[in-house]
Amino acid sequence: MISRRTDILRTCGLMTAAALFFLFMFTPVYWMVATSLMTEAEMLAVPPHFIPQAPTLRNYATIFGIGDPEYIAFAQNRAPAVFDIFPAMINSLTVGLCVALANLLIASPAAYAFSRLNVRRSLPLLMVYLGSRMLPPIMLVVPMFLLMRNFGLIDTPLSLIAAYCILTVPFSIWLLQAYFKTMPVELEDSAVIDGATRWQTMRYVVLPLARPGLTCVAILAFMASWSEFLFAVVFTKTTASKTLPVVTASFVDTASIQFDYVMTAGVLTALPPFLLALIFQRYIVGGLAAGAVKG
Repeated sequence: MISRRTDILRTCGLMTAAALFFLFMFTPVYWMVATSLMTEAEMLAVPPHFIPQAPTLRNYATIFGIGDPEYIAFAQNRAPAVFDIFPAMINSLTVGLCVALANLLIASPAAYAFSRLNVRRSLPLLMVYLGSRMLPPIMLVVPMFLLMRNFGLIDTPLSLIAAYCILTVPFSIWLLQAYFKTMPVELEDSAVIDGATRWQTMRYVVLPLARPGLTCVAILAFMASWSEFLFAVVFTKTTASKTLPVVTASFVDTASIQFDYVMTAGVLTALPPFLLALIFQRYIVGGLAAGAVKG
């Protein structure tokens, strides 16, 4: 009887803790979405409206230049940076896709070499790759800025692509080489017996079977570059190269804060990583789990 009562109390305690944790994690997300659906007057109402009384997509339409021309002109006078959000989304998408593709092109052959070829001192080199993730990004900003300036890449998307590849490729190599080690070598031996070269074996046998690991690497690289702020704010100056986090931060200054546009830009910033994680959750978990078992 005492044991049963203890189990009930333990279950209630765990459920209460889980509910509090859920509220702690998702209340800011809800408030961000709800505020993005409010007008400026409702957003500033006292007492505050926790549920939008008249939900509207006007803030989102304004970002894309759709809707009442008078309100668009008013928004331009109130917050000129609002029309920089859409170009910034294009820049973030371009940079993210290029970084994901570069990670696949660079990390795949490197990881295959580490997992299948007798590379000398491969383990210390992989440890260096993994240890590079422990360096604070702030330590790399100044030397990388000087390097990009010498190459004339400041204020270009290429500077961000190069910087993000430097940050993400080592981890991608580590993850993929661990994933390749979980795959049976016999399939590659059969391909070699049939006359396939090492490159053909990797291209036609290994890579198709490693689709979950490749998907995981591409998504993680895209997420890391999509929401990165430090290098983006240092390396970019104009709308032609600014990414979404940088433009979102521009709504906050010493004079005023446009909370409605900040929240709207925040939703647009958080939406792609959320959808990717939701749709490709199985690949992400599978890739990370395989990399955690062997390495």
